Amino acid sequence: MRVLIIEDEMSASKRLENMLKKIDPKMEILGVLDSIDDTVNWLTSNKDPDIIFADIQLSDGVCFDIFKQVQTKSAVIFTTAYDEYAVEAFKVNSIDYLLKPINPEALSRSIEKFHTLKRTYAESDKKRFESLFSMLDQAGKDYKSRFLVKTGQNMKIVSTEEIAYFLIETQLVFLITKQNNRFLIEQTLDELEKRLDPKLFFRINRQMIISLDSVRTIHPYFNSRLKLDVTPERESEILVSRMKVNDFKKWIDQ
Repeated sequence: MRVLIIEDEMSASKRLENMLKKIDPKMEILGVLDSIDDTVNWLTSNKDPDIIFADIQLSDGVCFDIFKQVQTKSAVIFTTAYDEYAVEAFKVNSIDYLLKPINPEALSRSIEKFHTLKRTYAESDKKRFESLFSMLDQAGKDYKSRFLVKTGQNMKIVSTEEIAYFLIETQLVFLITKQNNRFLIEQTLDELEKRLDPKLFFRINRQMIISLDSVRTIHPYFNSRLKLDVTPERESEILVSRMKVNDFKKWIDQ
């Protein structure tokens, strides 16, 4: 059996290698890679291994970015220290996982599972991979939990739980808290949209990102848009753009 290990902690990769050799001395370890770029290059220029053991968090990102760039028929067993949300994603999609520190018995069961699934593990798993990556793309991201803002000559920490919305005024971006405190920040809305948890924040138009907690009432509006009443209140109308309406409704109703 041909195995590739993706792991950026040397001690963890060596321990996994030793455990695999104890399970099957004939197992061939093709290599140990520690980054997304190196793995993409390796998979592009080599024959698919039978199994890939992939640590989720690597030095240059999360490992499922590898499989977005490279097609592989290899079975993938993830090694992870993630919480139950991520673990449930693995279960739903029938992709095995090993919680760190890896238990030898759990590793043996994973190898046995591979042999059981080997006959059917190929193209039929493509959609399950895509679904897994979609869920992990949210579970694995390191979303911002706080902002460092300037207040007079001092600095203040504002947690995302305190934030009502972000908005653009006079080409500047402001953070508005639930207590209606206002702080100028350096990030653009485009940057914020990538760094904020999409379950809690939504960009309703080009000028505004709102938190779920800030939405009080939703009104139909002309031209297929929606009008929002938010807390704290704004003098100007707050509108969900027509192109965002469907996604906004899904966001509210999840």
